[in-house]
Amino acid sequence: MEALNERSSSREFSSEDLTKQQLSNLCWAAWGYNRKELKKRTAPSSMNKQEMELYVVLKNGAYLYNAEDHRLDLIKEGDLRSYCGSQDFVSQAPVNFVYVANMKKTGVNKPGDITPQHIATSHANTGFIAQNTYLACASEGLVCVVRAWIDKEAFAEALGLSPLHKVILAHTIGHAK
Repeated sequence: MEALNERSSSREFSSEDLTKQQLSNLCWAAWGYNRKELKKRTAPSSMNKQEMELYVVLKNGAYLYNAEDHRLDLIKEGDLRSYCGSQDFVSQAPVNFVYVANMKKTGVNKPGDITPQHIATSHANTGFIAQNTYLACASEGLVCVVRAWIDKEAFAEALGLSPLHKVILAHTIGHAK
């Protein structure tokens, strides 16, 4: 109940890095396995398609969260935080999560086959993951804000994502200023 009480949005971040343990906890809370033997996640997924992917953008690069091994896999080196949004605080905060739907995991093989139902369920699934992130931040004493203000095409291009990857939302995370 304390995490629910403390959950809030903030757009003011210090540049202080999160500890490795804090980042690990946030990734797990957002989209990790809480029943690993069944490959079930901390957030629900429509029809258990688990099409969502969690990209973690730090000062030194962009990573894909690998829940199976609970690790970050480097996708691209360099400071790509500016691709996560145009607001000043986005590049100042140490962490940005970007929630991406990989439509191939839903059985879609070409962009023209993506239906409004695919989009709607991916948006709902993103909401579950984002709320987990909010609550984990509150429990860790961190601040965050979820945002739709992201150049989705530029982010996808910068990371080399396929047309079947749909960027949904970004989530900026850090210590309070």
